[in-house]
Amino acid sequence: MSRGGISLERVTVQFGAFALQRLDLAVSPGERLVVVGPNGAGKSVTLETIAGFHRATTGRILIRDRDVTRLPPEHRNVAFVLQNFGLFPHLSVRGNIALGLQRLPRSRRWSRLGQLMEQFGIGHLADRPPRSLSPGEKQRTGLARALAAEPDVFLFDEPFSALDAGTHARLRLELRDFLEASGIPAIFVSHDRTDAHALGTALAIMEAGAIVQQGPLRDVLCAPRNRRVAELLGVDNIFAAKLRSGPDGRPRLAVAGLNLIASGGTTGTGSDVLVGVRAEDIEVLPPGSAAPAENRLTARVLAALDEGVLTAIRLDCGVVLQARMLSRTVEAMHLTPGAQVEIAIAPEAIHPMPPEPDRSTATTDDRVPAPECRLRPAGGIVRS
Repeated sequence: MSRGGISLERVTVQFGAFALQRLDLAVSPGERLVVVGPNGAGKSVTLETIAGFHRATTGRILIRDRDVTRLPPEHRNVAFVLQNFGLFPHLSVRGNIALGLQRLPRSRRWSRLGQLMEQFGIGHLADRPPRSLSPGEKQRTGLARALAAEPDVFLFDEPFSALDAGTHARLRLELRDFLEASGIPAIFVSHDRTDAHALGTALAIMEAGAIVQQGPLRDVLCAPRNRRVAELLGVDNIFAAKLRSGPDGRPRLAVAGLNLIASGGTTGTGSDVLVGVRAEDIEVLPPGSAAPAENRLTARVLAALDEGVLTAIRLDCGVVLQARMLSRTVEAMHLTPGAQVEIAIAPEAIHPMPPEPDRSTATTDDRVPAPECRLRPAGGIVRS
């Protein structure tokens, strides 16, 4: 089913000493926006404001082109899904789902209840209390109840924060499939950057009550607006460079005696810039490797930090960089401190940024154009 979108237009909310600052945010029909940012950025307050728990002092909130700014929560038709999925412990699975059916005529409630329990595969759990359910069963019950109300938008506030990593990954996949099928727009708040990769079609970075960057997921990940955004997105390597022009029209970035080729989109020859490179985009080459030829550098291994499946490698190539590789590859290549290696960084993996953070609200339209890239299944960037 196709639904309308959500729009926040210059919304300001004073919440104690904290304030949302003239917030602009838009979610198109069927879109899944993930909002990330540090603690205290205002992510949860934003969701609560959309739901009607806080009154906007300026601006307006539109849901499906309907101005809901002054409406109470019960008249906004919003499904707000919390960390524990908001299940009432004294009610059974059937009773929890039935709460979402109060808007339907009595004649339809029983049949709709059966349809929802069948759709989410929880009919056999109808009489069980929430305390006896697994995390996945709780999620399906919570989603069934939320969908029962036929909401215009889903709001998810850290829905996976209390789960172990394996359950988190599995339920995230189930939730993504559900939202794709429903077509209902959704906003997620998360501290986990992997959630953005797995769930989102759009991404917003929030800090100090303001959106500092927003846009399509790939655009934001591939072209952070400034150093702070890059740090919040987990860009491991950020260093200063001087921008030069190249004979082929592509910019060159001079740093520590190196001359790195970037993919384009930069202006201002001779200007100072910051450069961001993700650890997973630094390729440590096997001995004798013939390709690639561009941005191929000699480096010395400084340290190797085992992170389980992956290992972080600290490298000195004139500037200190961090790469991230499969641990078994690190072992096979004998990447121990002191080892000399060759590394390569694809031009499209190099992201020039302004030398000083710009905290102003912006969309991706006024930034450096994003290079061509696609998302890794497990997060990060893969070059096209």
